[in-house]
Amino acid sequence: MAELQSERLHSIGTASIPRLILLFSIPAIISMSVEALYNVVDRYFVGIGVGYLGIAGITLCFPIMIFIMAMSMMVGIGGNTLFAIRLGQKKYSQAALILNNSFVLLVLIAIFVFVFGQIFMEPLLRSFGASNETLPYATEYMRIILFGAVFSTVTPGMNNFIRSMGHPKTAMFRTLIGAVCNVFFDWLFIMKLGWGIAGAAWATVLSQFIASTFVMSFFLQKETPIKISLRYMRLKMPYVRRIFIMGLPPSVMQLCNSLMNVILNKSLFFYGNQSTYGGDMAISAFGIVNGIALMVLMPVMGFVQGVQPIIGYNYGARSFDRVRKTLKYALGYSVAFMCGAWCLIQFQSEWLVGFFARDNILLTTLASKSIRMFLLALPMIGIGMICGNFFQGTGKPGRALILNMCRQVLILIPLLLIIPRFVGLKGVFMAAPIADTAAAMLSIFLLMLELRHMRAMETR
Repeated sequence: MAELQSERLHSIGTASIPRLILLFSIPAIISMSVEALYNVVDRYFVGIGVGYLGIAGITLCFPIMIFIMAMSMMVGIGGNTLFAIRLGQKKYSQAALILNNSFVLLVLIAIFVFVFGQIFMEPLLRSFGASNETLPYATEYMRIILFGAVFSTVTPGMNNFIRSMGHPKTAMFRTLIGAVCNVFFDWLFIMKLGWGIAGAAWATVLSQFIASTFVMSFFLQKETPIKISLRYMRLKMPYVRRIFIMGLPPSVMQLCNSLMNVILNKSLFFYGNQSTYGGDMAISAFGIVNGIALMVLMPVMGFVQGVQPIIGYNYGARSFDRVRKTLKYALGYSVAFMCGAWCLIQFQSEWLVGFFARDNILLTTLASKSIRMFLLALPMIGIGMICGNFFQGTGKPGRALILNMCRQVLILIPLLLIIPRFVGLKGVFMAAPIADTAAAMLSIFLLMLELRHMRAMETR
């Protein structure tokens, strides 16, 4: 595999850090922003063509969709972390095994999710807080989405490897194709053909299929240095175990996020029914809040994914000074972006939620109040995401796992169970900024310890 000694790959360990961050992160940011459109565009068109019950139905499906994302992240990010480190170490045969084993795992996970979801669909949605009014919308939407589970795992999972091979623009282009198709199919199926919430689901599945086709075509091209190959697809348990271990922290974050969404939906339904808004309206409002939050957080997540190969490659090559510089720039860029987004949300919340709520004054009022509270500590989220990515990229999944578990399980979920008892529906949205701030403080403390350890390694 002498061709791997390309200038593009070698530049990860030699080029200017700010230039590398922009080169890798801008396409990843666009890709993740586009990824957020899959959900946000659905909510926009469903809000117009179906109404707030349709938005509530999609919101109730979040825990299942987040679970699918968690499984994809476990393999995609875990495999990609090992892949980037092996590239830095120039162990290309091992990198090929990791790539192909990751692909097989993504397909197997998709099959499991499809079968399990179809069997237990209605009981799951009922346990998530679905009412008699919202259950038909949620069931119809989710059953169709599960038919495309393999595309929703393979596309983001394998796109990580495209970036690590020095092709961030290629990864962006393939994701962008799916998002553009999703917007078009949403408009066609919902607004023109009148398929309602089923149209939103079919639009997502079809667009993910198209994106997946383009992603996988990259690994079959002649010029691709490490390809999808049958001889590397046989699962090797040492690699499988390491992929799952390395991918556990970000996936645990998403799994805890799934559990958090279950508790959140049930709390919204319960305390919403005790307010003037009603439970279904409260769930619909959170659907809007979560859609806008995705549009804010996904660019930073894309930035994180763009930075990770740089950290992983240079850490594998023991270029610790470049790792620290990458971290410094990453923290500065992410916090600056989050501060700008915070200002927009705090001062223009009515305008933002108006895209989804349309002329529903009650929904607009509730959603605009809720998003200002829910994202009050937005800059702190940026700090936590970068620190977690740093531990992930340097092969320290344990510390990344601690951060994720503390934020979601040890802090946020207890707050969701306690605060609303005293202040009602408002308390459901108050819990998030408290948890975000506490998690960011812990992130900074663990990061300082790790940087001290890295300096000690340099002297050995």
